[in-house]
Amino acid sequence: MARTELFARKQSGGAFTIAGIDKYPGAILFVNNSVAGAADAATRGQNPDAPLATIDYAIGLCTDSVGDVIIVGPGHNEGLADAQITVDKIGITIVGLGHGSLVPRIDFDHANASIDVSAVGVTLKNLRLLPSVTDVLIAIDVMAAATDVTIEDVEALPGEDGAGVDDFAAVVEFKAGCTRGIVRRLKVRQHASGVGYIAGVRLKGASDDISIEDCDIVTLGAAAVAPINGDTTLSTNVRITNCVLTSDTQPGVELLTGSTGVAKNVDVFSNLASINAAFVADGVARFRCYYVEVAPESQAALQIGTASVDD
Repeated sequence: MARTELFARKQSGGAFTIAGIDKYPGAILFVNNSVAGAADAATRGQNPDAPLATIDYAIGLCTDSVGDVIIVGPGHNEGLADAQITVDKIGITIVGLGHGSLVPRIDFDHANASIDVSAVGVTLKNLRLLPSVTDVLIAIDVMAAATDVTIEDVEALPGEDGAGVDDFAAVVEFKAGCTRGIVRRLKVRQHASGVGYIAGVRLKGASDDISIEDCDIVTLGAAAVAPINGDTTLSTNVRITNCVLTSDTQPGVELLTGSTGVAKNVDVFSNLASINAAFVADGVARFRCYYVEVAPESQAALQIGTASVDD
């Protein structure tokens, strides 16, 4: 019997199946507190009609290194007070189902609330993050030595208050030794008068081979720094590709002197003293990276960096 058939159910719209379920060799757990009767118990979570209520409880039911997956159903909305979702099982995948407003949402209701990833080989996918208080410190905290972590299709929403007060200090932060970490299709938005969003992706510790791909990051406000920021510790082999980075007075990328890597197809929209100030990373080669200062200017002749010469 195919794994998709294990979770089929008949309803007015036909059979419920999950595309691609065969690629997960471990256990499948369902979380969705928008379903009546959802509760955290070891006997639940085996099918979408009897889901668990919280992601953190589901993680506790997982086993290291066997490819378990937690499927978070459409409409799930989980609030974090002075607490964390602790992702501490090796190789698990947490994936949200749904599109638009139905994508599962995590509300950060305390400055210390966070999603802490401490295990290797973890994937987080298709989740929305809502700051509900002023300056939530870190939304997704990839802890030291958590290698091979993938964060994909995650969206940081404008703050709940609607006036720029509720915000994140950092959306995704990598600590030291997070080799081969990937952030893909991260979307960051905030109110124009926001005071936080210090960084969309922050490299807080020395890591190797971090990839930041296809991201659309807006960081505004007096406290903001570069949307991609790593100016306290140098990292090596950083890859930044196909990103649109918007700030009001900050570079699009700012890495510590000596950081190395490659940037390709990166567009920066900010208001800076010079074109080259849009990308501060002396050891990063740039291919087709452009800067625009004021709309409706275009990128023509505003390529960031010094042209290579035949030497």
